[in-house]
Amino acid sequence: MDVLSEILQSLHLKATVFLHACFRGDWAVDTSGERRATFHLVARGGCWLHMPASEEPIALAGDDLIVFPHDSRHTITNSQIPPADDFPRNRLPDDPAPGPGVTLICGYIDFDRASWNPLIDSLPDLMVIRNDGSGPVPFSHSLRHLLIHEIEAAQLGSTLVIDKLSEILFINAIRHHLETNKELGFIAALADEKLGKVLSGIHESPERNWSVERLAQLAGMSRSAFSARFTQMVGVSPMHYLSRWRMSKAHERFLSGSDSVAQVAERSGYQSEAAFAKAFKKEFGYGPGAARRGKAAGTR
Repeated sequence: MDVLSEILQSLHLKATVFLHACFRGDWAVDTSGERRATFHLVARGGCWLHMPASEEPIALAGDDLIVFPHDSRHTITNSQIPPADDFPRNRLPDDPAPGPGVTLICGYIDFDRASWNPLIDSLPDLMVIRNDGSGPVPFSHSLRHLLIHEIEAAQLGSTLVIDKLSEILFINAIRHHLETNKELGFIAALADEKLGKVLSGIHESPERNWSVERLAQLAGMSRSAFSARFTQMVGVSPMHYLSRWRMSKAHERFLSGSDSVAQVAERSGYQSEAAFAKAFKKEFGYGPGAARRGKAAGTR
């Protein structure tokens, strides 16, 4: 399995469409503050995106997709001028005003936030994927239209199909971002010929007895040059990255399997159960036993 698939699989993605509506007249949609990633697909028409962190509004057209991985504050409206603070948000249209409407599809993306995930941490506050198919990997126009069709057709089984298509939509948005931002941080490390081999090795076999020397050898670099380059691009040292990924995978195994603490410790590259438990508690703030029971705060 490639590194990106491994990282995405560890998220346990679950997407849900919660709004499909046609707005006319003056309106505003604000889904921020839920502590969940969100996406908005403009099925038809045009509208404006306002964010407190941005001075200028962003124009959105039909088939444009916007994704907020970190639940950033935002408002989508019919106007280039941001709505007043007391203007009602998220009011569903009941007596539509005349004129062309704007059809929005809005959804939440939930994933395991208890575990560290370098990919999610590296994503920007806002991802905008235009309908023009720009970028080295054109975004799937047919995928968006298939999602719109499933929502509007409302056939048997549509709920499940819509959720799965929304998950794929989110993954494709991430892939589009990776392909168009290869020079940035962790994304650059994934694309780097030398560091990419190291990340693949860590993700494929986190239980191996890795050391900085062995990882540097895999990269074909000197120890010092490798360590400096890895830390600069990824943001943490090689061994710190290895430790956090091991803990992330261990947490995943506790939630989805029936392995004992000793078995998970061994599969995480630890010969000592006590050393594993100490590292696990340092990472999550609670011990392996609590994670295995699924009762610790922050677990799925």
